Amino acid sequence: EVVLTDGTKLEFSSKGNWEEVDCRYGSVPSAIIPEPIRKYVSENYPNEKVLKIDRDSRGYEVKLSNRLEFKFNNDFKLVDIDD
Repeated sequence: EVVLTDGTKLEFSSKGNWEEVDCRYGSVPSAIIPEPIRKYVSENYPNEKVLKIDRDSRGYEVKLSNRLEFKFNNDFKLVDIDD
C-alpha cells in the first residue's frame, strides 16, 4: 500500500500489480483504466471523473465523481450499478 502526498492511495498485489487506485482529490489516470471501461464512462457519463478503480479475480469496480459505482466482469461487461 502506498499513499502519495496528494492523498492518492495505491494498493498492489504481491506480484506488483495494482489492485486499487483511489484518488481522493483528483481522478484516476486514464492510462490505468482499461479501454472498454474508459469508453463506457465517457459515452454514458461524459462529465464525470473516475475517482476509484479496484480489480480482483472477479473483475473491476469503478466509482465516479457523481458517487455511482459500477461493477464489470473480466470481459468488461457491466454486471451491476450501485447508486
